[in-house]
Amino acid sequence: MATSLPPGVPLSMIPSAAPPPGVESNFINPVTLADAVVAVGATTLILAIVLLSLRLYSTLRITRSNSYDDGACIVALVFAVSYVGMIVSTKDNARHAWDLPLSAYTAGFAKIVFSEQIIAALGFLFSKLSILLLLLRLFSPTKRFRYMVYFGIIWTTLISLTSIIVASALCAARKHELFGSLSVAERCTHEEPWAVVQGVLNVCLDFYILYLPIPMVWKLQLGLQRKIGVMAIFMTGFIACLASTLGLVYKVKLLQSSDTLWNAGRVDILNMVELNVAIMVACMPACASFSRYFFGKLEIVSMIKSRLSSSRHSKRRTKFSQSKATTLVSNQTSEPDEDRNSGGNSWKIKNAFFKGKDDVAPQITMNQQRSHVLQTGDFRVFDEGKDFGEETRTKSGAIEPRESPGEKTSATAPYDMV
Repeated sequence: MATSLPPGVPLSMIPSAAPPPGVESNFINPVTLADAVVAVGATTLILAIVLLSLRLYSTLRITRSNSYDDGACIVALVFAVSYVGMIVSTKDNARHAWDLPLSAYTAGFAKIVFSEQIIAALGFLFSKLSILLLLLRLFSPTKRFRYMVYFGIIWTTLISLTSIIVASALCAARKHELFGSLSVAERCTHEEPWAVVQGVLNVCLDFYILYLPIPMVWKLQLGLQRKIGVMAIFMTGFIACLASTLGLVYKVKLLQSSDTLWNAGRVDILNMVELNVAIMVACMPACASFSRYFFGKLEIVSMIKSRLSSSRHSKRRTKFSQSKATTLVSNQTSEPDEDRNSGGNSWKIKNAFFKGKDDVAPQITMNQQRSHVLQTGDFRVFDEGKDFGEETRTKSGAIEPRESPGEKTSATAPYDMV
């Protein structure tokens, strides 16, 4: 930024920075990032709005499990809309510093630049809070996991509040100063070292949040494919990690180059990606629930699932008939008390090959209404096992495929996600 102005030369003819050797300033049709700003901002914001809408529909109409993280996500979207709007409104200034005249540094532009920093800090705060609160609600956490989430909440809060304080101290007009004056602009450049520090902390925080659900998902009593499916939902946050990492690279370049506007424009683009993707990540589990609900109602999907279930059931019956093991199934007519207690919907399966304590064959009770396999005798059978999770027996002894509501785990929401 120029500190002394040549006398008699209008500001519209003075570049913001000296061009490199062999390069001339171009104020008429310069190379800009305007198209990229509009394209990235509009695309990511529309996706965030759509996914948040699906999330609200799912939580309010399907699962009926709205909570504080929903409110934090809505607030984050409000700040995201404001931030994208401000960046787009100044898109014409996203060019090389030597292609922008000093006359472009108006009081209005300086106020927008200052407001962008405050809005971005609040947007990042609530978007990451929505993810952390979601993790706290999805899983029935251990004490250690709960403390890890609380640590993440404190971490993101301190980063955002510090960013607001630094921006207010360096980039806001003080008493007897005006926004857009050279003194304010020069003082605001001293914020660049903090931008690098903030970028480092932000990258570490993003990868920390990305890691949090991985051990919890891996401990769920799910098949490998379903674990991978649930984990893939949270792994969409890797896009935000990538955006924050690239943003850090360009923040470092702010210290090494005088082309402040060009590098700041690229940082703004990556900030829009990171902010909107964070909102999308917070919405992904609820959107997975919505997709199951919506596609489950389609006739073609139901037909395909029915065919697959019939084929799977046919293969199991073939293996069952070829087995030498003999399974005796009775309707418990000799035990009226137990039948009344279970509503007449339970049967016992006695295996002739395996015996428990005192040479007594263990019995596994299947409850038709809950479609769960319960623990009896010497056996310990988890819900939805390979043998009993996807089929139930009718009173006539026939086996009918039935979709299990999910495994009994330490988590409450993965039922809806896969």
